[in-house]
Amino acid sequence: MPRLDFRDSDPLPHAKELVQKFQVGGFIVFGGERRQLKEATEDLQRNSKIPLFFACDAERGVGQIVTGATRFPFTMALGAIGDEDLVYRQAGFIAEEMGECGLNLVFAPVVDVNTNPENPIINVRSYSDDPFHVSRLGAAFINGCQDEGVMACAKHFPGHGGVEIDSHVTLPTSPQSRDEFWGCDLVPFKKAIESHVASIMIAHLAVPEIDSSGVPSTISTEVIQRLLIRDLCFKGLVITDSFHMGAITELGKEEDVVRCGILAGSDIILDPRQPVNLIERLVEMVKSGEIPEPLLDRAVENIIAAKRKWLKVKSYQEIVGNNYGEKLLTEITQRSVCCLKGGKLHSKKVSVYILDVTQVGEDISKPFLKCLAEGGIDYENKPLTLRDAEAFLPDKENSDMAIICLVYTSVAAWKGHTNLPESFKGFLRRVAKLNSEKILISFGSPYVVRGFENFDTILCTFDSLDVCQQSVVEVLLGKLEAQGRLPVKLHLNNNA
Repeated sequence: MPRLDFRDSDPLPHAKELVQKFQVGGFIVFGGERRQLKEATEDLQRNSKIPLFFACDAERGVGQIVTGATRFPFTMALGAIGDEDLVYRQAGFIAEEMGECGLNLVFAPVVDVNTNPENPIINVRSYSDDPFHVSRLGAAFINGCQDEGVMACAKHFPGHGGVEIDSHVTLPTSPQSRDEFWGCDLVPFKKAIESHVASIMIAHLAVPEIDSSGVPSTISTEVIQRLLIRDLCFKGLVITDSFHMGAITELGKEEDVVRCGILAGSDIILDPRQPVNLIERLVEMVKSGEIPEPLLDRAVENIIAAKRKWLKVKSYQEIVGNNYGEKLLTEITQRSVCCLKGGKLHSKKVSVYILDVTQVGEDISKPFLKCLAEGGIDYENKPLTLRDAEAFLPDKENSDMAIICLVYTSVAAWKGHTNLPESFKGFLRRVAKLNSEKILISFGSPYVVRGFENFDTILCTFDSLDVCQQSVVEVLLGKLEAQGRLPVKLHLNNNA
């Protein structure tokens, strides 16, 4: 299942060749505009004798991948709300937008339990650090999505939440014991299987307590055939994580690693780097007996059965211009703001310090400042670079002016933008000692507020979307109540 990447010049000619000449079973989609994508998927479906899967990582909505579609906050926002009906509605809407674009398989929900606060790649993509909270909301997403005719995919099996390394970069090793897996990480996957999830994605993750060889789960018979298929009785599609990721590319030749994945029990090889070469080599391996043909037949039977069940023609209502998604987005952002301490801005004059860990190269705080000004607050905007923060000391003399520190973090492959650099931490410690009104706001990972309990007000939301920043300002101004409950444990000194 190779990639269809609209960020390239024109991916369609190569995609048609893969369909017509090599009979690929589907594509993982990157980029594109919604109408462009609809036309492309319809064109490729016409060129295939067997219906194709079209999938994308729409954990936060189709707008995460496709221009012109809706993007929601990171998953932890739903965890802070804890409303299964809301998750169900969000998933149904995501499925509707996917169907309109010709997409039929969503690589979501993330049902990893984020037990490690230092996790650089799961973090706010997880609902919670509580396996039962993750289970409830993950099941609601699966049901909402699949009730609208789009296949869901629970990921990343057997659980990526306890690691501290990004598998896009190199192979992480899970520290969990077998008992910890059964009592925590596997709980949401068991619930997903009970909810008849159509597919499960295997993580590029070594789990030595389950497979002592230390190989990635992607190529582990112990993890796939014994744990997932035999012990958990999973009968759906087994899909690997992307073969572009460092954890798997560092193992050797792609065809050799893929062969191991097929032998371990995977049905679908996702996002290979050289699909034509891979297919040609796999054909040779089947002819030579390196891959048993009955094993391949069994995988194909699973795929065909899934396509017969799920890839039925459905007329999706045109939802361009429909404001339901906008209302849903507003509801999620407003209900997910968490107040750990304080809650309301008292001063009418503020200095706003921007600590942008994401390094997006734009004025990320613009929506926040705009809403602040509209609320009648006189502010000074003070963005800080890492170097600035090392020695910068806020004005001690002007105690009438409040200090607001905005921290922006994010989860992104190969980036590691979830933790605060030491210079930013030092700056926040110096602010915490001042007598002025002090407010700390996290847009992204909630873990960054640990150690700064001396701030008068601490607010968390889980994304930097405009509506998230607007909702936080409304809480500061007393126009909106912070209803969210932090879904992860921070162990703050003030028991917030």
